Amino acid sequence: MLTIDRYIMQQFIAGVFLVLVLLLSLFSFLALADELGNVGKGGFTLPDALMVVILTTPKRVVELLPVTTLLGGLMGLGAMANQLEIIAIRANGISKQRIALTVTMLAIFLGIFVSLLQFSVVPASEREASQLRGKSIPGTEADVGNTQAFWTRNGPWFIRVNEVQFDRRLKDLEIYKTDSMGRLEQLVQADVADYADAENWLLSGVVQTTVQNSEVSVRQHESMLWTELLSVEQAAVLMLPLEALAPDDLIRTIANLRRNKLDTHRYEIVLWQQVSLLPGLLAMALLSLPFLLGSVRNVSASQRAIIGGLIGIGFYLVQQLSGHMAGLMGLNPSLVILTPSFILLAIAIFAIRHHRL
Repeated sequence: MLTIDRYIMQQFIAGVFLVLVLLLSLFSFLALADELGNVGKGGFTLPDALMVVILTTPKRVVELLPVTTLLGGLMGLGAMANQLEIIAIRANGISKQRIALTVTMLAIFLGIFVSLLQFSVVPASEREASQLRGKSIPGTEADVGNTQAFWTRNGPWFIRVNEVQFDRRLKDLEIYKTDSMGRLEQLVQADVADYADAENWLLSGVVQTTVQNSEVSVRQHESMLWTELLSVEQAAVLMLPLEALAPDDLIRTIANLRRNKLDTHRYEIVLWQQVSLLPGLLAMALLSLPFLLGSVRNVSASQRAIIGGLIGIGFYLVQQLSGHMAGLMGLNPSLVILTPSFILLAIAIFAIRHHRL
């Protein structure tokens, strides 16, 4: 039994690996074409663009793996089906439920792999990519996660940031405002700045110093909102996209925003989209079996690839649409985003149980 289980897993993984390499090559080429538009801006060079594409590969793996699992299963196990190996295994007394259990164990392994990427590899690699993209903004000498302070300006405000963390957080800030003669009017010091939404930042541990008519007044705030701390271009480069944050960072940020009675909807949507990858992986893996159980001699590999591609694209679009719906209509993100994955999983289980050989 264990030998057959290993063989099924090997064929499944071989199909997933082949499809993943093909899709990664395609999407990496498209990503490179996009990065080439920044070559020549500031200190951003062609080697930097190539390195950015390499560093953002883990994130693409996470995004592509559910679709890849379905296509890989259809390709890998489909080769076994075309050679009548699936029928031989069934004739040897191994039930379709046992085959489904083997595929489920493999899907759990892939889920653990995705979780490891989400928690550690993706945030770290995206941080390095952001450092390289930062070269494309002239006058901004900052590295995400670097302890060296950098200066920037936004309108009348001069801003010093001591550290940019890869979880969309700035540490040890000083914000200066001067009059037309260059004299200090206001100084705002903050321990931490969390990116809230749009152009709003949540400053924590704030000391606000105002100089007016040679009089100095000091006020302390536990927290306060600040608009346009960084420009849109700076925020886009220095701050990681929400999708690149680890789930635990998202949970921490959501808790912090809730404590300050700020909107957390966008963060919740991204968090539940990450969570939905796990049942989505299982659903995609199991969904390949109903197409392969029984006689498949009249079904070509290209036909299976087309069917799998259509289902995978449809699932991806539904997932993205559910996220947008939850954001635009203020719906419960967990319910709206997880529902398509669990519906697909229920369909896969029902199809396996009621499929006739």
